[in-house]
Amino acid sequence: MCEYTTVTFNSLLDTERSLKKKSNKVLEQHGKEGWELVNFQCAGAFGSMMIFVFKREKK
Repeated sequence: MCEYTTVTFNSLLDTERSLKKKSNKVLEQHGKEGWELVNFQCAGAFGSMMIFVFKREKK
């Protein structure tokens, strides 16, 4: 059985560099905790919200 978690953050005013930095921080943190990225979306007007969905085996 798997468990899921979602991380969202506002990206409206981010530059390409700051957006990459924020995304990498989320991916690194969750990767260290055993989470696997299963879905990613840019939602909202002008891609103003980033949504990451992770899963891992339930402990």
